[in-house]
Amino acid sequence: MKAHRETLGHWLLQRMTAASLIPIIFISNVSTLILSNILLFWHIHVGIEEILTDYVHHEMTRNWILILFRVFCSIIIKYVFSFFVF
Repeated sequence: MKAHRETLGHWLLQRMTAASLIPIIFISNVSTLILSNILLFWHIHVGIEEILTDYVHHEMTRNWILILFRVFCSIIIKYVFSFFVF
């Protein structure tokens, strides 16, 4: 039952971030740009995490890929933020 709740939570989170990105695209200022980038990368992160859960069966490999992906996303968010703000 816990696995079902966790899967449902990921599914809802994926749909909510996708739905919240649609109106933010049409509003353009610096604060919504930052919010949209955070939501976009969160949406990508949850999607990649689900793909890895489904297709990478070794837990150690999956955890290392997730750690490296989080570092990659953090670096990209930093550069996107500095590009649009400064």
